[in-house]
Parts: sequence; structure tokens; C-alpha cells
Amino acid sequence: MTTANPLRTRARSAERGRPREFDVEQAIDAAARVFWEHGYHATPVDALCDATGVFRGSLYRTFGDKHGLLVAAFDRYAEGAIARLKERLAADMPPADALREALTHYTLVSANLLDRHGCFITNAAIELLPDDQTMRAHIESTLHRIATQFSLAIARGQEAGQFDRGLDAEEVGRFLLCIVQGLRVLGKTDMDKSALSSIVDMTMRALV
Repeated sequence: MTTANPLRTRARSAERGRPREFDVEQAIDAAARVFWEHGYHATPVDALCDATGVFRGSLYRTFGDKHGLLVAAFDRYAEGAIARLKERLAADMPPADALREALTHYTLVSANLLDRHGCFITNAAIELLPDDQTMRAHIESTLHRIATQFSLAIARGQEAGQFDRGLDAEEVGRFLLCIVQGLRVLGKTDMDKSALSSIVDMTMRALV
């Protein structure tokens, strides 16, 4: 079955004898919330239909199947997460301060995850890898892009004389990716904000 282009802003269907339009981006956002809350395997298609307000046939024609909708939802979430990280790291302040603020944001978000469902990116990696080869490409690309944003921030800090110039910016980017993903996981335990903040302090000390 050919999957229709999910980048269209509206799609049409003809269930129950009448045409019906729906906003594709709104449907993706609604589906992302369901996948984020329940995970992929535990989410029935009927729950996605209820959340999006779209008939099963329309979802299948637009996204191909449940998995196609997951890919679209993941990509939309990932694009937003990367854009927000890039904005924080490029804030109008010294590079070291911008990096600390970005890492501190992760501690604030992570410290509130005990009664929530964690990060969509982290959850997808844990639930679906290594078996889901389609999602593997999307997850690995997203993680690489996050690490790259950190690497660029380290390079800016090195140029400004704030970070050790002997450090390999690409390697540090992967290190910081591990830090923030670890914060996401630890936030689902009873580790409090101060404990998570101490991880950021130690991380920043390792860079100077």
C-alpha cells in the first residue's frame, strides 16, 4: 500500500457516504500524545481514531497504517525537540552559559517525569529498538542531530575560550547526548532536581 504524503495540511476521506476533511498536522499531534502516553504496541488503532477524530480508513489512506502514523508522529516531535534545543544553545549569551541553561532545562523537565511518561524519543528507542528497522533510521538520525547541536555549541565555546580546546567537539556532543538521555531516564525514578542538577555541574566542570 502506498503511503500518502503526511506533509499535506489537509486530507480528504469519504466514509459513511460523505466527503470529510481533516487537518493532517493536528491528527499527527493528537496521535503523538497517544503514542507518548501508551507506547506503540499498547496503542490500539481505535484509540488513535478517537484521539484524532479521524476514521480508520482515512488514517490508513493518509499514513499507510498504524506504523506510518507513528513515524509521522515521531518525526514531528523530533523536529520540535531539535528546534527548541538549537534555539537554547544559540541564545544571546556566552556559549558556556547557553549550554548550562540548555542542560538545566533537561533537569527541570526530567525532575517532573516520575508521574509522567518520559521523553517520546527515549521511549521509542527503548520500546522499538533493535527490531524496528524503519524506526531505527528515524531514531538514530534524531539522536545524531541532537549530538550535532551539542557539538556545534562546544565548538562555539572553544572559539570563545570557555571550553578546553583539546576536547574533540564531536565526541563531546555524543557525551552530552548520553547525559541528557540519562537525565530523561533518571527523571522517571525518585531522583530529585538537586541530584539531577549536580550532574549538570559535573558535566560543565569536565569541559573547562
